[in-house]
Amino acid sequence: MEKGRLREVLLDQQETFARKDYLIGREISLEPYLKGNEIVVVSGIRRCGKSSLLRLIAGMLGKKSFYVDFSDIRFTDFRETNYGDIEDLVWEFFGQNQEVVFLLDEVQEVPAWERWVSNLYEKGTKVFVTGSNSKMLSSEISTYLTGRNKVVRLFPFSFREYLSLKRIKSDPGSSAERRLLVQSFSEYFEKGGFPLVLKNDDLELSKQYFKDILNKDIITRYNIRKKRELNDLVLFLFSNVGRTYSYSTLSQVSGISSFSMIKNYIDYLENSYIAHSMARFDFSVRKQKISSSKFYVTDNSFLRTVAFNFSQNYGARLENLVFIELARCGYETYYHKRKHECDFIIRRGLRIDAVIQVCQNMDDPMVRKRELDGLMEAMNDYKLTKGLILTLETEDTILLGKFEISVKPVWKWLLSSDKLP
Repeated sequence: MEKGRLREVLLDQQETFARKDYLIGREISLEPYLKGNEIVVVSGIRRCGKSSLLRLIAGMLGKKSFYVDFSDIRFTDFRETNYGDIEDLVWEFFGQNQEVVFLLDEVQEVPAWERWVSNLYEKGTKVFVTGSNSKMLSSEISTYLTGRNKVVRLFPFSFREYLSLKRIKSDPGSSAERRLLVQSFSEYFEKGGFPLVLKNDDLELSKQYFKDILNKDIITRYNIRKKRELNDLVLFLFSNVGRTYSYSTLSQVSGISSFSMIKNYIDYLENSYIAHSMARFDFSVRKQKISSSKFYVTDNSFLRTVAFNFSQNYGARLENLVFIELARCGYETYYHKRKHECDFIIRRGLRIDAVIQVCQNMDDPMVRKRELDGLMEAMNDYKLTKGLILTLETEDTILLGKFEISVKPVWKWLLSSDKLP
């Protein structure tokens, strides 16, 4: 890329980056990442707000910062020699003796980025980078940046962040404010947390995000030729969130005979941050690895724009939303399955800390019994006395012998500081 053209693009990017748009504070404590000289990697699904987070960080730094968006189409002829040009231009803009923080957006789009970032670190330059492919980032970090980096995992908006966007109180003081809060949850439940989907009130953007991720981050990146089979596999998985799957079932619905290829495709979905698999918990690691897994997607909007459902399927969508929140909080999750089933087992170190069940409501006696049986079996197996059931609206406390079970609406749980019973 010719240096004069690079100067023009970078100046344009600085002007765009400095715009005073209304930014939503994220539920992440950023102060620990501002200190020290470690490279900070912000990773997450495309369009979840990583660039905006860099702008929030720039406002908190108290130092001069320089922003580069490597996903800019004008970088198509970018070469490794241009890294030196970028540094020259930074010193040209700010002067040789100024301390400048580098903010590098979608850095995986350019070659040998990891060596350049490592060199900046060696020079004592503070660097923040963002990326949308977990496997690429983790492999490069492990090779070049071990001991030199901190990782921030970013998701689409949480419910509290959604309320901030809409300027709605999260602690209602009147019945009218509470009704508005519940109505807002219904919208969040349907539309998910992608910032632009919510700002523009345009759910179709979610479908375009899905297509971009599938085509750019999976089909193109991994040179996939069996596109129809991949689409059939993805459609089935997205339409069956929260249900166990086996490779034999996935082979039948997709027409992909190779189990290893199916596993690779699921890995690709996870690497692009668009989806997650959750294993059945077992104290035997071998048994845990061979058991059926469950599948969840990173944003509930995909269940409206991508998944194929004959009904509203509130229960599965509610369960998916709970999984996203647990992942956002950084919990290590599994499901329990023996005689009965429990949706979420939270593991911390060598022990199980909490068990959580999710259902639309508990009005039906058979549903109530099923949910309680699964929860109490898990509580008994993992020696817990407290459990949690999350529903769409029901709130209650159930005492059964030594067991104390809290029943909460999901919207209220999403706003609570303590997510575990």
